Amino acid sequence: MTITAERFAQGMRYEAYKAQMTRNRERLEANEQSLDLGGDDLEFFTDLPAPLNVLVLAEDWCGDVINNLPVLNGLAAASGKLNVRIFLRDQNLDLTEPYLKEGKHRSIPVFAFLDESFNPIGHWIERPASMSALQAQMSAKLYAEDPAFADVAPGTAFGELPEPARLRLMQAFQEFRAENRHTSDREVVRELRLVVSGGAQPKEAPPAPAAPARAGLPQKRERSAGNPIKVSITYCAACGYEPQTLALASALMNAFVYDLAAIELIPWQDGSFDVVVDGDLIHSMYREGGFPEHETIIAAVRERIG
Repeated sequence: MTITAERFAQGMRYEAYKAQMTRNRERLEANEQSLDLGGDDLEFFTDLPAPLNVLVLAEDWCGDVINNLPVLNGLAAASGKLNVRIFLRDQNLDLTEPYLKEGKHRSIPVFAFLDESFNPIGHWIERPASMSALQAQMSAKLYAEDPAFADVAPGTAFGELPEPARLRLMQAFQEFRAENRHTSDREVVRELRLVVSGGAQPKEAPPAPAAPARAGLPQKRERSAGNPIKVSITYCAACGYEPQTLALASALMNAFVYDLAAIELIPWQDGSFDVVVDGDLIHSMYREGGFPEHETIIAAVRERIG
């Protein structure tokens, strides 16, 4: 789609975006304070021959927005060459179609660079490819070496992890983000420079190889006939997904009285909404997008009941 000057002007400036935030503003401002832009990076943007318009898609529940939007704002404020306008993704779905990750996911943030006439130059999505690769390596190492994962199959859905492994994974992600804060900022700037200078979205780094499965460890659990089924719903607590989570749990409770051993609600992060039924991942927001229809999950339970 073509972005017009009038449509672009409807976006919020950075301070207006901050003013309307209902969550995570302290985290965003902490990232502003820790930002350290190098001289070469500032010189690159300051020396741009003409100002650029930057259309941003964001939401205040998204961890990647909280981490990476302050980097773009820092470059804009220091260089004077980036005219940034921010749109709330969920209220501006018409703007998302040209910027779908892998052609199907509405991942954010999106930083879309446009010239003075609003012709597209290139866009950047979510997080640096190198950081995604490092994160995948960290996760694979946990599965391969950490005692908390000794009896856990690689690729096990978060909602099906034993509690020690789940807590260890949450701790590891928090440590990873703290330890790699400045590295991530530098990688964001490096990739934005590539987009602006080359007009291409940096390629995603290939995922790190999964940790090898341990000998004799089943990849799918078999359920004995007559055993009640467990449903686990992993939801992004920072995203405000509680209403959808509770509505799905209520639908399951109404549909099944004695056939469910448990309905487990697991707070997580990063826009997740996963539903695991009897050990099988039935719906993932990352994979399918959006929230599942209640009947889809109910049908999955009925299929396993037989």
